[in-house]
Amino acid sequence: MQRLMDDSGYFLSRTNPIANIDQRDIEATAIRIFARSDVQVAVKRAERMYQLVTDRRLSAEQMAMCGPAARDFSFKSVIMAVNSDPARPRVVRKNCPAGKWLGNDVPPSKWGGDNPDNAYRIIPLAHWMRYELRGQRQPNPSTYVTFQQVGDSNTTVTLGSLEQQDVKIAADGSYVITLDGDPANGRTNHFTLHRDVKYLFIRDSLGDWRQEPDALRIHKLDGPTHPALDDEELARRAIHNIIYDVYQAWYYSQIFTNVDPDEMDEPRGAGPSGGLVSQLGSHGHFKLNDDDAILITAEGGGANYRNVVLHDMWLRSLDFRNYQSHLNNVQTAPDADGRFTYVISIKDPGIQNWLDPAGTHEVLVLYRWQGLPNGSATKPPAISTRRVKLSELAAALPPGVKKVTPEERRALQARRVAEFDRRFAV
Repeated sequence: MQRLMDDSGYFLSRTNPIANIDQRDIEATAIRIFARSDVQVAVKRAERMYQLVTDRRLSAEQMAMCGPAARDFSFKSVIMAVNSDPARPRVVRKNCPAGKWLGNDVPPSKWGGDNPDNAYRIIPLAHWMRYELRGQRQPNPSTYVTFQQVGDSNTTVTLGSLEQQDVKIAADGSYVITLDGDPANGRTNHFTLHRDVKYLFIRDSLGDWRQEPDALRIHKLDGPTHPALDDEELARRAIHNIIYDVYQAWYYSQIFTNVDPDEMDEPRGAGPSGGLVSQLGSHGHFKLNDDDAILITAEGGGANYRNVVLHDMWLRSLDFRNYQSHLNNVQTAPDADGRFTYVISIKDPGIQNWLDPAGTHEVLVLYRWQGLPNGSATKPPAISTRRVKLSELAAALPPGVKKVTPEERRALQARRVAEFDRRFAV
């Protein structure tokens, strides 16, 4: 049983801190706004905007994903709009696969290189108001948590960052973070709000899918109040997000295609491109034939959290519940020399660190390192790639790569599904 902060009825589950009144109500409203005809017109416009810059560049296989990608991106934009009032802040998870829970049939909201290990949550804020964020670490807590002030509805303009290691946490796992426009003046766990802040963006990185994100609840201490935004205003904000955020969404996918073919680029900080400021990332873009195998070998770099994720060309993570299209440090087996070798291939190569592209033949790849020693790496972890035919794979693998039998693969996949499903437990 998890540690929750109160018994007022806010939390709707004793095992899942994400299941709360804020999540239920925001998702229900977002589904209603998403179904409006004017919002659906904006969704179709966003799809056409994507098509205009891709229809002669991408394969028919990838173009078939354009409509679903536009809808995922648009539903994310609607969630941002529905939870955009800093006078009525709520804690809401976004950037998720679809889920049926809390009485809602929630569409997917994946976009922007979403991380399968993360619980992404947003809270709208304004620098002239005062807030108190109450948090509770769980008995099996997330590996790493960050709190970022962001200045846009794509949550990419970082204005300030607070790392878990800098938050004072009580012996029982509880903590309180104060947020307002004033300096700390001796206050612990204080986050001075930037004048351009729009949201607090929280990432709980679950380095082990049996972990749980922090239980969170936001309280506005003072500031103006007004009636709740009506559906017309929420739709107006959603349409604005959908249309104007497309340009930036397309920009992020180009980071991956601006890499030499068959290579992962040198790890670099994610902050300048809108990612987590304390993270190093390496990007790649690969086209696969049915008999190809792409080997990726990476150093751990001493990071306390790492993962590698396959995305489609729209920068959505592939189906990571039903396919092993992602692996984190807990799910990854080391080579004999302590490095980590992965194989991307259409067919199962019989090694534990298989990255399954779910039948797609073109993927974007992101490798992440977080919690590096001293907060950064003076020498970035090395990462290399090699393309071979599946028939040549055995000879190309470095020593100590862990093999798996078909039975072991089925067991790994069954565990994956069971651990994923905890995200929507009530």
